Formats: sequence, structure tokens, C-alpha cells
Amino acid sequence: MATVKGPLFSVAATGKFNNLLEFRTGSGKTTVHGIRACPATRSQAQQAQALRFGQAVSGWQALNTAQKNVWKAAAVYTGHNGYQLYISEYQTQNINPPQQPVVP
Repeated sequence: MATVKGPLFSVAATGKFNNLLEFRTGSGKTTVHGIRACPATRSQAQQAQALRFGQAVSGWQALNTAQKNVWKAAAVYTGHNGYQLYISEYQTQNINPPQQPVVP
């Protein structure tokens, strides 16, 4: 059944229609597409990256408040917050647990 929000052929139509069409709005335009098919299983590279990201998040959670404040202070002029900078540096410096990345 239709789960389209807004009139079907209007500028504001978004959602799926009969599981065949999908109305998307982006950049001020509404377009109609076929339903996107996403593979149910992840590749080995995707699984490895998900594991690595999980390790980075666990590393952040293991930091105490003072250590987190150092990362937050380092991130002030980068356009990121302390958490984002930590995760970025964890990936960039190719850290393996239980090591921690170095504050830039």
C-alpha cells in the first residue's frame, strides 16, 4: 500500500508507493525511483571496519573525564567535537587495542 506523505504527484511527495516506486526529495526536487535493493549480508571488509569502529568507540568510553577534556580542547578549532576527533585519530593512526591514539 501507499505510504507516501503529501499528494502523490506533488512537489512534496516522499515515501514508497506499492513497494515499486519511491518518491525522494533532495536539492529542492522531488524524483521517482525504483526501490533500492540493499544486500542483506556485509562483506568481510565491511565487517572488519564495523569491528574497528566498535573498538574505537570502546576506547573513547574507557577514557576518564580528564582525558576526554584533553580531546575536546584539541578539537576546538578543527570543526569537530572531542569524540569525532578521537575516532578520526584512532582510525588514522591505525591503533590496535588497548593502545590509545596520540592527541594531535
